[in-house]
Amino acid sequence: MPPPKPFSIAIIGGGISGLVLAIALHRRQIPVTIYEQAGRFGEIGAGVGFGPNAVQAMRICDKSIEEAFLTISTHNQWPSKKHVWFDFLDGRDVDSGETGHQDAVFQIPTTRGQHAGCHRAHFLDQMVKLVPEDIAKFGKRLKDISENQNSGKMIMKFHDGTAAEADAVIGCDGIKSRMRQILVGDGHLSANPVCTHKYAYRGLIPMKTAVEALGEERAQNACLHVCPGSLPIPPEEF
Repeated sequence: MPPPKPFSIAIIGGGISGLVLAIALHRRQIPVTIYEQAGRFGEIGAGVGFGPNAVQAMRICDKSIEEAFLTISTHNQWPSKKHVWFDFLDGRDVDSGETGHQDAVFQIPTTRGQHAGCHRAHFLDQMVKLVPEDIAKFGKRLKDISENQNSGKMIMKFHDGTAAEADAVIGCDGIKSRMRQILVGDGHLSANPVCTHKYAYRGLIPMKTAVEALGEERAQNACLHVCPGSLPIPPEEF
């Protein structure tokens, strides 16, 4: 095994992106520490979707990340839908007949198909298994960053009164990122999140309930119900 690299990386934030990055750096013998403001690793929310490029990025970061994702990800259950990412359906068509089938307006195929969704908490739990225990420091809410003029290292100061140094600091601290505020300035328009007045509702229901409501085809395979004016451009028209 090659020796550790002669520099260290600090990651602010221990969510999915922070853990994936930490695993990638650790496997390449780069000393890395995660600073997480919570008392332990944890994830909120329901499902999260990853496109083919994101899954490829997992594999490039480390094969174990992709393998862990595939163990808990959902996929189309019909063999005929193996290479389909989504069926796009006309949301106005409510008459699907006795079979429950509704013809798709078009499909978007991929080589992997719909291996793209999982529960956020389940994925995070898999990532935690791949991270050495001594990599993470909890209860560390970032306050400020400055540069050590003698060594050139970055000095991180935390709200608990402690400090730490690293050669570089990478922000993975989400929508309320303190790192972003430090980089662009507290008064910058992008320093704080703002409401876009758009909403997305997500939820989890038992498959049996979904089949009863939608029929087996639509419940067991990925589809999007869309309306005219919001239909995406079919792949052949790109």
